[in-house]
Amino acid sequence: MRDAAIREAELRALLRACAPARTLADGELTHIEGGLSNEAWRLDVPQGTWFVRRGHPHADRLGVDRPSECAVLRTVAAAGLAPEVLACEPAVGLLVTAFIDGATWSAADVTREVNLERAAAALRRLHALPVPEGVHAVDYERQAQHLAANLPAADDATAVLHARAAEAFRRIAGRRFPLTLCHNDLHHLNLLDDGQRLWLVDWEYGGRGNPLFDIASFLALAELGPVPTQVFLDAYGWPRSRDGELLDDARWLFDYVQWLWYRSRFPHPVGDEAWYAERLAQRLLRCNN
Repeated sequence: MRDAAIREAELRALLRACAPARTLADGELTHIEGGLSNEAWRLDVPQGTWFVRRGHPHADRLGVDRPSECAVLRTVAAAGLAPEVLACEPAVGLLVTAFIDGATWSAADVTREVNLERAAAALRRLHALPVPEGVHAVDYERQAQHLAANLPAADDATAVLHARAAEAFRRIAGRRFPLTLCHNDLHHLNLLDDGQRLWLVDWEYGGRGNPLFDIASFLALAELGPVPTQVFLDAYGWPRSRDGELLDDARWLFDYVQWLWYRSRFPHPVGDEAWYAERLAQRLLRCNN
């Protein structure tokens, strides 16, 4: 309890030091469970409800660029794809946005045909937006190398994964895709549905990148089979004959980078983290994503 009280006091101090959010500092805070790296709260004041996040202090080690995230958030919020941003302070990891009174999708929700079409439409809109200045380039190969450098010496199985990844990255590099604004982490828990609009949240890994990987991230995280995959691609407007093998490569590589992230974030994983990291490793070795 004492730790929770200290964290709440620190958060209120950050809010008081931030001019746009100063009037919120004495509001009612309710901790939101579930974040792997950040802490989040619902904040209620008489004038409304806000979402407040305090970022992980060493997020840069996991490939997060806070100033870039702020630039992305303001662009996607203006486009109606993400909640309104009240304050984004990269130096202290503080983010305050409008609170969306909606439901996060479940794993089952994301596979419904109507929802696949809605998600595809949102992603298509995102990829059509102009990329603002100050947004960093998201290079999956460079991110993989950065994360892999934090791992202990590779065993035989890990060496196999690294070699497969290098081959897949080479194949994708041979096909030049136009760079777009990307989310890169379209897990169903990052999709909020208020009954009328689908909101994309958690933009830590957003940036300028290859839309192939953004599409692949959604397909891989939802673990979609061939039929729902095609429903999504048709709704997005991705031609049936276009780059099918490269899309398979991108799905595999997304899981590979996920696996590296988990190994870097949890060097001695236990419980759910250990289970998921091992599940990803086995899926990668089977080439089954």
